[in-house]
Amino acid sequence: MKQFRLLAASLFFAAFILCSASFVSAANPGSPAPAFTLTDISGKKISLSELKGKVVLLNFWATWCGPCKAEMPALNRLYIELKDKGFVILAVSLDTAEKPVKSFIAEKKLAFPVLMDSDKELSFDLYAVMGLPTTFIIDKKGIIVERILGDREWDAPQMKDKILKLLSGR
Repeated sequence: MKQFRLLAASLFFAAFILCSASFVSAANPGSPAPAFTLTDISGKKISLSELKGKVVLLNFWATWCGPCKAEMPALNRLYIELKDKGFVILAVSLDTAEKPVKSFIAEKKLAFPVLMDSDKELSFDLYAVMGLPTTFIIDKKGIIVERILGDREWDAPQMKDKILKLLSGR
């Protein structure tokens, strides 16, 4: 009986890994960023395809996520500093209601677009987000350069340098 359980657990684990690998492969570094159109918090439709030629930082977050909220001021500072150089931040909220998102945006005075993904199609189906925050850096050609799990100090020199290199085409 013990061997059967061990075999069953091993098979389940192997199946999980195989399924997870194929699921996550939708949005990996080196692959084109999956296209999408979402509505921002003010009702404007934003499409990733319209942003070709710009460096895009696509951040998945929620108001109930402590690390997500903690990194927002640094994201805002980075955006304000680099937006005139062809840099865009799209923050995709996984909240189900707009009210807490609007309150948070107003409180933190966020300058970048905040999109709603309340049905989670973009975050789960296209980008395979498994934890928050998750951020994708997308180059001017629409290729995912990096997938970053967890919060960061986005306006730190090393992050700023990474974005500036992409903006300059290096």
